[in-house]
Amino acid sequence: MVNTLGNRFVDEGEDFRNYTYAKFGSAILHQPGGCAFQIFDNQVISWLRVEEYGEGIVKKFIANSIDKLADKLVTEGLEDKHQFCQTLSTFNNAVQLRQQELPLKWDPAVKDALSTQSSRSSLPLPKSNWALPITEPPFMAVKVTCGVTFTFGGLAIDPDTSAVLSEKTGKPIEGLFCAGEMVGGLFYTNYPGGSGLTAGAVYGRKAGLQSAKLTLGT
Repeated sequence: MVNTLGNRFVDEGEDFRNYTYAKFGSAILHQPGGCAFQIFDNQVISWLRVEEYGEGIVKKFIANSIDKLADKLVTEGLEDKHQFCQTLSTFNNAVQLRQQELPLKWDPAVKDALSTQSSRSSLPLPKSNWALPITEPPFMAVKVTCGVTFTFGGLAIDPDTSAVLSEKTGKPIEGLFCAGEMVGGLFYTNYPGGSGLTAGAVYGRKAGLQSAKLTLGT
């Protein structure tokens, strides 16, 4: 994944998708133009999720060489074609040297340690897992930006009752509850996929029980 200046900016193999998509969205937002290009080759295109990369969902740019792919991306905001090509060349070289030093099998189901780092070549910004050389045409690029997961902030609540806490007194406000993604204090820089739903279920149940108690006067 590279920005419009042709540079990588995250460790794309840091962890599984569910643990990185929120923080990577933030990283993309802070790139020039708030966007980035994801680059794939024929080795992995068939592995892409249809729900996210299917026809009509994203705009795909396909070429039989990195140079020609860069030409197409220039029309989409790529500012430095030379740096783009250099970044991919350096990346590919690091991956190939790593594979020569310690051959490993690419396995998207586990952290396979297939990285860019070896005693012969180490990138300043590694790709820690699932690093394959981008060498098999056709090559495909997708322009992406960030999406809103939730606000990563919200109201303070009593963790036992889900009652909203008063800013002035710090005490629960009777009859006012909060659950789901409006709750603050749970996440900030990142969050694991699905945990927002879990928090919603947990605090929603607490809010429901307390609301029922108030209604019944018990």
